[in-house]
Amino acid sequence: MTNLLLFESFIPTEMSYFNLIKLDAIPSTNDYLKKLHKEGRAFDGNLVWAKDQTSGRGQRENKWESDSENSLTFSVYRDFSETKGISPFLISAAVSLAIIETLQELQIPNLAVKWPNDILSCNLKTGGILIENFFSEGRLKASVIGIGLNVSQDVFHHVPLATSLKQVSGKQWKADELLEALTPFLENALYNLDFQDQKALLGQYQNILWKRNMVSSFLEDGKIIKAKLLGVNPQGKLLLELKDRRVVEKDTQQIRMLYKTTDH
Repeated sequence: MTNLLLFESFIPTEMSYFNLIKLDAIPSTNDYLKKLHKEGRAFDGNLVWAKDQTSGRGQRENKWESDSENSLTFSVYRDFSETKGISPFLISAAVSLAIIETLQELQIPNLAVKWPNDILSCNLKTGGILIENFFSEGRLKASVIGIGLNVSQDVFHHVPLATSLKQVSGKQWKADELLEALTPFLENALYNLDFQDQKALLGQYQNILWKRNMVSSFLEDGKIIKAKLLGVNPQGKLLLELKDRRVVEKDTQQIRMLYKTTDH
């Protein structure tokens, strides 16, 4: 039986926007909030934290490996109905920056974001983001923002190019302590950032982009190509310089960035 507890003032800040819904076990925290949204029962700032997420997923429906006590998996519901001109990618960029800033504070080494949504330490995946959006009449109305972090795992069965905070830092971490450290940065990203200042936000994101200005491997139409990663545009599309010096834009439906040439 899943236990459901609601805390009104979980985050230790003077003015918190988050309400915590803590669950023992659930297939997916994103799916839980999406169901509440469809039923009209989701509220801005709902934060669903599952001790055990049994069917978590990432980009392209890839399985997210969650290990009960040793990982942190949670989702946030953000109502953007009163926010004008916001794009889904800028939300992803802001959340990525919040996670990176948190891990920097915790002295996790060699941090970067692998396009579009992997959090890396020492060139290995230590976390990921999955954002699912709701639109009405062409405008973004709300987002479910899923975040997963590998906290203290030692073994990864399905994700060979992964690591945990414990492995890269040599320190034992607790999921609840990590969530407490992360939420002030996440709150700032979702409620205090000026999403109209696209240039500033995009510039900060570019600074943490993995392998920027380097030639990297990509999978396109079943074939591996090499291209120089110049950055991303405001819509989150990759800007790639090909061998013939042409610059092209590619989205997540067209191309996948590889960790290495055998990663496909």
